[in-house]
Amino acid sequence: MKPVQQTIFEKGLGDCFRACVASIFEFSIDEMPNFWEQTQDVSEFWRLNNNWMMETRGFKVLHFELLPEDKHVVMDLLCIACAKTIRGREDHAVIWKNGLVHDPHPSGVGLAEDPYTFTVFVPIDPNNRFNKDAFRTC
Repeated sequence: MKPVQQTIFEKGLGDCFRACVASIFEFSIDEMPNFWEQTQDVSEFWRLNNNWMMETRGFKVLHFELLPEDKHVVMDLLCIACAKTIRGREDHAVIWKNGLVHDPHPSGVGLAEDPYTFTVFVPIDPNNRFNKDAFRTC
């Protein structure tokens, strides 16, 4: 993982998720479209992200909510976690592995509460060239 900072901070249109994906897969944030800027429809956002990740990186995007008692599901997984920010704004995405690994916001302060949604990336083809080093830190 190579930390990437988010570039857009406008309320409701930030690109923290895109920065997290770029960090995990170690590419420039500009290589990934800003899907939240394209649509604020949640279902469409996840569809666009999933299609792009499958086509360009060979990974399926799985996004889900977990109850506190079910957090063991993501234990030891490098993933993207989401919850309210310490800055008191809307939801914010960070990289998580049993705790905060990287906050793409320049403040780096993390989340105000335990994350409740998680995003993991599952390789479609284990021999895919993009899968080789994507999760070296796991």
